[in-house]
Amino acid sequence: MILVTGGNGFIGMHTTRKLLDAGESVVVGYNNAQREPDFWKDEIGKRVFPERVDTTNSHAVMEAGVKHGITGIVHLVSPRLGVLSPGQEMKVNMDGLVNILEAARILGVKRVTVASSNSVYGLVPDGPFREDSPLYVQTNSPIDAFKKSFEVLGLHYGDRTGVEVVMMRISGVFGPLYYSMFSAHSRMSHAAAKGAPVDFGGSLTGAPFEDDRSDYAYVKDIATGIQKLQLAPSLSHRVYNIGSGRADSYGEVAAAVKKVVPGAQIELQKGASGRGKANPVADISRIGEDVGYAPEYTLESAITEYLEWLKTNAL
Repeated sequence: MILVTGGNGFIGMHTTRKLLDAGESVVVGYNNAQREPDFWKDEIGKRVFPERVDTTNSHAVMEAGVKHGITGIVHLVSPRLGVLSPGQEMKVNMDGLVNILEAARILGVKRVTVASSNSVYGLVPDGPFREDSPLYVQTNSPIDAFKKSFEVLGLHYGDRTGVEVVMMRISGVFGPLYYSMFSAHSRMSHAAAKGAPVDFGGSLTGAPFEDDRSDYAYVKDIATGIQKLQLAPSLSHRVYNIGSGRADSYGEVAAAVKKVVPGAQIELQKGASGRGKANPVADISRIGEDVGYAPEYTLESAITEYLEWLKTNAL
């Protein structure tokens, strides 16, 4: 029985599906909104058990663990940025991590996989970014700061207690059930499905530059990587990148959308911004060698499937 914190989140819902596919049962931890995606709602009460778990409440975490006899934890929960004050944001993030790790120790959980992010490479000049790349103490975003903190403190906790703690540096992600519209991939796809011009409003830099590149993966591939790390009989390392293994340009993303929706109205800025890094991709050879992870989707096949899903689902 695997507890997935943030199980009703975008990545969490897909990770639950992949764990089910591997024969596991899942406690879907949520705090506020409860969602029941079509691809596993028929398993509720059979192999999927939604449970309200406020990770900042140690008693709630322990109660869920004891009630369901959890044997593994995938810790994905993360508060929305900009909602809490800096002090509250720090407390929610760190209390949640500590409570999950303490519950794992007390309950004898085999492995805790924790969502980190490829944003920890934010100040590293050029890619490809490898797990043993030296990182900067300075940060350039809240995500970068908290994920670095998770890695340092989580791995230290594992050293002190013997709990197997594994950090997953997850790339940018897009695909079905994504609703925050942070990624340009999703904005382009949603606009094309609606037959509307893409709106890049709210971005600090406006529309992306067509030659700038980024490492984004389809959510189903990310979920597969998480499943493989959580369920592997043994692991040789404690930090893994999970991504596409590519750095696609925004022009290539737009072209993939237009191949499916020829009339898609996408206007990007010409050329490159000059702010991009050389080859900004996370190296995924370690996770490939250790657990056999290989992305199933190309950019084109991911965009095609995503747009097909958007045709029949609420936008």
